[in-house]
Amino acid sequence: MKDKIEQIKKELDSFGVDYEIIRHPPIATVEEGLKYLNIGAEDGVSTLLFKANGKFVVIYRRDDHHLDLKKVKKFLGISNLQIATEQEISEQTGASKGATPMINGLESLMDETILSRKFVYGGTGSFEHDLKIKPQDLLRVTKAKVGDFVEAGSNQRGKKRVFSGTRATGRLHLGNYLGAIKGYLALQDDPSYETIYMVMDLHAITTPYDKEKLAQNTRDVIMDYLACGLDPEKSIISAQSLIPEHTYLAHILSSEISVARMQHLPTFKEKIKQYPQAVTMALLNYPVLMAADILLYKASLVPVGVDQEPHLEVAREIARKMNDKFGMNFPEPERFATKGEYVPSLTGEGKMSKSVEGSFINLTDSLEEIRKKLAGAPTDSGKGNKVPEKGGVANLLKFVELFEGKEKREKYEKEYLGAGIRYGDLKKELAEAIHKELKPIQEKRKVYEDDPELVDQIIKEGAQKAGKIAKETIKELKGKMGFV
Repeated sequence: MKDKIEQIKKELDSFGVDYEIIRHPPIATVEEGLKYLNIGAEDGVSTLLFKANGKFVVIYRRDDHHLDLKKVKKFLGISNLQIATEQEISEQTGASKGATPMINGLESLMDETILSRKFVYGGTGSFEHDLKIKPQDLLRVTKAKVGDFVEAGSNQRGKKRVFSGTRATGRLHLGNYLGAIKGYLALQDDPSYETIYMVMDLHAITTPYDKEKLAQNTRDVIMDYLACGLDPEKSIISAQSLIPEHTYLAHILSSEISVARMQHLPTFKEKIKQYPQAVTMALLNYPVLMAADILLYKASLVPVGVDQEPHLEVAREIARKMNDKFGMNFPEPERFATKGEYVPSLTGEGKMSKSVEGSFINLTDSLEEIRKKLAGAPTDSGKGNKVPEKGGVANLLKFVELFEGKEKREKYEKEYLGAGIRYGDLKKELAEAIHKELKPIQEKRKVYEDDPELVDQIIKEGAQKAGKIAKETIKELKGKMGFV
């Protein structure tokens, strides 16, 4: 092994480049190496040996990305691409699987994302040494061909990046919890996904808002996130405005979409009717900012309601334009339908919404507040020849199903067709069932309410993690668009 290290040093010295061979305790995995070197996966480079139509080729990719083999085959103009066997790796590089040296003399391809780093770290053929080198120097030594070889929106474990957010309009309600947050939790705990959840305070100012409440509304949503189980160790959790790259990218993206396209969106037309005295450029640009939110993190999946599909189509259009015109690798984001529940309004019309007074139950509501809100839900005489399929009674029965189960709902339906429902008893039991589910969330939330410094720390650390990804995207984009 000593001879192999000396051979690498000799070759690097012959090119006159700066480098460092770092010795460390024996490691068994990439993760162990990154941890020892105290670097992120974006600074590590994997050296992968493939057999391309019978000819060996090395492909370099960053440790935070996953190779897109279709892109590699298209670049090489081949149809057959296979990862080398352990025996072939040993024969071609003199190293065992997992220790392929970066400097090996074979024909090479390098993914372009490597070039955005200041330094990169990779193997020497030893499990006890790593090579630190500038990307341009590595390119010079290996004579690799540069191209786009990684799958957009994924990391080295094949994880798909998910982005979603909630406008900073105050505390979350049952509709948010059952319709969205439970889906967020499922994605967070699924090893197939990398999740980013934000409070969209910049989106909150696209319609009239109370500046005295904006900051607290933002914190309220984050505390609700945490109380419901979103974990800052598993997900990036922060506030949109703390990452300035959101608005920077939104401005750039706005140069690739027309005013007419924005004006024709049904959501824009609806908001004009709702806020006729507040038709601002921010409102018009709402979908562009949303596109920036998603593309900034190269997220490929967005768990939102079907009403947001027109906005996602705008994001896809912009992604295609940026990819075709500037060679970016933005994924075309897709709506991800989580297994959430449709939660009806207490008013008997539509879904539960913060913008409709009397329609919602907050996650922080006390038993007495829940009882009071349910008391105002419209009902009828309590009996009839057919169970209502819409309106106040139908919505109440849906709540019974959600919080007390289908059997309880069926019991009430039989009563409706028979002797009749006593709505006072139904609402009292329903209030207790809802409060029982919310109580653990409220108790956990109290912990965060009593420790504002912890909340500040979570928001700050989330912004730092998000900012790291965001800065890299902007750096890559500026370089391709011709900025200084």
